Amino acid sequence: MSVRSRNINRSRIYEDSVVQKLAVNKLYDSERSLFPTIRELLCFAALLGYSEDRRIPLDRSEGVEDVSYQQFERGDAEDLIYLLALAVTKDPEIVKEGREAECAEIFEEYANGGLGVIDNALKAGGGEYPDRDILEMLKDRGYIPRNKAKIDFAEVEF
Repeated sequence: MSVRSRNINRSRIYEDSVVQKLAVNKLYDSERSLFPTIRELLCFAALLGYSEDRRIPLDRSEGVEDVSYQQFERGDAEDLIYLLALAVTKDPEIVKEGREAECAEIFEEYANGGLGVIDNALKAGGGEYPDRDILEMLKDRGYIPRNKAKIDFAEVEF
């Protein structure tokens, strides 16, 4: 899509419990965070939210943070925004010029729902090892076979 959309928002509700923990803070005994960027975390959360049928509007009274849309123009992230909107509406007109804000809102709402699922998984697992908590959640929900000794993340399906 050649027309630039507005920035992508996320709720502040999950800022400390999920976003900072997974995309900013380093993992225990590591030099990296679980997600290299907030953009990648939001893409994961949006797919998880869609898969779990968790579309939750942002509660703007709690405040929002945004990610510059330019961050989504890199790689396939922008395509994911439009693909998700197309999957939800089943209307090819949604990807036409002038409908970018609708696509962004759909993405934000599914990302918000997915962040809620992730937040619950981190709370259930104690949150000390967020990578393990998310892995367990993915196994519990059937996205990853529980009996696999070694996981090939290319096999993970949403």
